This record gives sequence, structure tokens and C-alpha cells, in this order.
Amino acid sequence: ELTSAMLRGVYQSGILTVLNSASTDPLALWECKQQDDATGTSTIEIVDDDEISAPALSIQGSELSKTYIACPRSPTSVLAIKLPYLVLVLKNTNQLVGFEVEVMDDRGLARSFWIANYESSPQIHPRLSVLPLRLDQGWNHMTFDLAQMTRRVYGTQFTETRRIRFHASARLRFIFFADRLISEEDLPSELR
Repeated sequence: ELTSAMLRGVYQSGILTVLNSASTDPLALWECKQQDDATGTSTIEIVDDDEISAPALSIQGSELSKTYIACPRSPTSVLAIKLPYLVLVLKNTNQLVGFEVEVMDDRGLARSFWIANYESSPQIHPRLSVLPLRLDQGWNHMTFDLAQMTRRVYGTQFTETRRIRFHASARLRFIFFADRLISEEDLPSELR
């Protein structure tokens, strides 16, 4: 299988943003999949969020598997992001939401984390682990230490993030990677 690595040869440090809902083309790197079903209509659109008075990406659908965004856009590409911290700014819309992060480890194995608010307990499998997601009301600023998660769950070392996929229903402001833990107060103004 021929795979293209988007950022493998690029120097990576600091913060690398893959989604900013206020940018000119927030979904430039993303594949968008939406499919209506018998119970409703699915949408992927930029909306004005009243709580923050700013644009946010809304992913709505009645079936998680049929409405999602995935990065990179091409299924034959991988991100190849070496930065170990995944940061999400996600709104709790009191609906089901799940996302998947695929990483590569030091054994050359692709492993995935499925993280969802409807999961109640962790399930660990050799290539896919399911983890519960707890969201506070309103906007949530969440940091996932992918290196630590890979080490604790699989007993191997994180080398890179290959793909990320967000399923309906979600409202997103930012998705970025960082080389270190960064507090909300220390973020650049365009990521607050």
C-alpha cells in the first residue's frame, strides 16, 4: 500500500493546528462525510456559537458512523505528526460524540484510540482501545498526551499521529498538536 506522509519531512515544534473554525477554509485538510438516513438529516457546517460569539464547526447527524470529518483528506495519506499532545476545544452539546486517533508506535504498528462520551469503561484490544470521554457543560479545553496513552495502553512508544476522525455530533473550535503541555492562558490569541 502506497501511503503519503503529509508532514513527515517537516520540522515540527511548538503548535501545529489542523482545525481552526475561524480560519478562511477550516476544512481544507479534512475529508467530510455526511449521509442522511431515515431518522434525520446530517450537516457539517460553520455556525455562530452564541456562548463564545465566534464561529464553530458543527457536525450533526443521527448516526455517528455516517457523519464525520477525517484528517488527512485522502485515505492513502497520513499526517505523520510527531508532536505528542493533542488539544481539542470541543463543546458539550448533550449529544453522542466520538472521535478516533490513529497513532504509529515504535514497533511500526498502527494503533487507535476510540474516545466517546457514551462509553462507560475502557476496553483494551491489541490495535484499538475504547476510552470514555467526560465532558463538562459548555466548552471543554482538553489535552490528550498521546505518548503517555500509547505507553500505558499498549506498552510501546508513540512515534507519530497518522489520522484523526471526528464523528457526529460535535461542535469544534480548534484541533491542534503541541510539543508540550500548554495552559489555556499561554495559548496564542488566535487559539483562545
